[in-house]
Amino acid sequence: MATIDRTTTPSADAATATTGPPVQSVDRSQVMRLFMGMQKRDQLQALDDLPGTSGMVRIAAPGTPVFIIRDPQHARHVLVTNQDNYVKGMDYKILAVLLGDGLLTNLNQEQWQSQRRLVQPLFAKRHLAPMGTHMTDATADWLDALERAQQTGEELELGSAMMELTLDVVVRALFGASIDRRAVETVGDAMTDVLRAAQANFRVIGLFRGLSKLPRVNFEDLLHLRWRHRARADAATIKLDGVVDQLIDGAQAKGADGDDLLSLLLSARDESGEAMSRTQVRDEVMTFLGAGHETTANAMTWMWLALSRNPEARRRMVAEVDEVLQGRVPTFDDLDKLPWTQACLEEAMRLHPPVPGVSRMALADDEIDGVKIPKGSVTLVLPYLIHRNPDLWPNPEGYDPARFMPGPDGRPPARHKQAFMPFGAGRRICVGNGFALMEGVLLAAMTVQRFEFDLQPGTVVRREFAITLRPRDGVPVKVRPRTDGPLVQKASPSPDAIAAKVAAAGLPADADEATVAQAAAAAGCPFHADDAPKASGADAPAAS
Repeated sequence: MATIDRTTTPSADAATATTGPPVQSVDRSQVMRLFMGMQKRDQLQALDDLPGTSGMVRIAAPGTPVFIIRDPQHARHVLVTNQDNYVKGMDYKILAVLLGDGLLTNLNQEQWQSQRRLVQPLFAKRHLAPMGTHMTDATADWLDALERAQQTGEELELGSAMMELTLDVVVRALFGASIDRRAVETVGDAMTDVLRAAQANFRVIGLFRGLSKLPRVNFEDLLHLRWRHRARADAATIKLDGVVDQLIDGAQAKGADGDDLLSLLLSARDESGEAMSRTQVRDEVMTFLGAGHETTANAMTWMWLALSRNPEARRRMVAEVDEVLQGRVPTFDDLDKLPWTQACLEEAMRLHPPVPGVSRMALADDEIDGVKIPKGSVTLVLPYLIHRNPDLWPNPEGYDPARFMPGPDGRPPARHKQAFMPFGAGRRICVGNGFALMEGVLLAAMTVQRFEFDLQPGTVVRREFAITLRPRDGVPVKVRPRTDGPLVQKASPSPDAIAAKVAAAGLPADADEATVAQAAAAAGCPFHADDAPKASGADAPAAS
């Protein structure tokens, strides 16, 4: 059985504790400078400018104390050891207004536990192997399209390309469907608008907290204070709903008897035998459709960027993939055989964690490392800063995948378990972390079999912290097809992939057998290869 979780164990906690005072305070003048920096420039740079590199930072915000967490042991207290006292707060209410009450945003603990119990089994290791086939099918299609595009000299923008690929993976693997390029662009653009609107409101969340305490103030109405962002988000949500409705309608039409996530949601029954409402199904699909592709796409983009700047790390990945796969399509069972490839992805997520910060609100008075945490305080756990803490990571700004390579005994390096947490921690850890890691490794392996990406000279890549961490203005690259290495075997698409493509072709219900056969041939079905339409006239190949 392949193992894809190489995070370290808490036994190393004591040996890797950070040094320095447990808390430092930021006075009101510093708070104002921090606030202005968060509004006008790279927000992560503003956080880098906080005093010290470890321990907590207490921000004297009016009304609600804020504690910034940069130490893994403090993060463990909030997210694991005493997680019952720390709950998601107002920022997740903002997301819920925009995306619905899915697994990510539901603040009702009882409802959330019911949702988690329903979804969790789908991401067990025994279910990941068949999902891997969907991932490699989608990647093969994307690489074929990239090969065709390179014949016309098109430039590739990595961020949008990875969004397109990972969205196709999610739709195939989790929803048993396929969507066209127009829908892919719709989802990508709409999610960008939603996340930017949410982040714009996060920047003034202190004001919202104060106003929400006033009588007769409705929280949702506060979001209209930033009306331009809210209008864009509402328009984006309508577009997302259109794509989600198509997925749900398609699943219901085919009977919802598959083993994918959407079929599971539609067939689920609660203790009283009631099915989930359409709204509940919509909210869950929206969560996985958005968060399920956005975070992985960003991680992959940062990895390719890092590899273009670190040619030796890239050469080692290519060599590992060539040696292990010998040109064949990777499978779930290959994951343990590609440790350097996974380490390259993990090191990219260390430097650019998919979600740089997570907030929690204290339900009752607490104490962390001797520091009093009053009831109602906000704790902001920042994996971004923990991952760059020099007490935990030598040369923290450098890209060094060797940090994640297992030792001679096959065990991961000794470090605090919360020193690296790209998927969160505790009960609220990302349910799809195994899915995402497998996806990243398979996609990376298949890609380097055929192409390498080099950043266009003179490109300056800026970061954007909009809930997730993404490149702001795109990552334009030159695409270099590989001419060395083993001959890459192009496997026939799986039956599920063929069926999804035929369904996406939108054939009329009364289509004759020949038309269906031609659609199957176009989808790559080897049994219908002879049914493909023959080129004629201007499309026919020139006679030799």
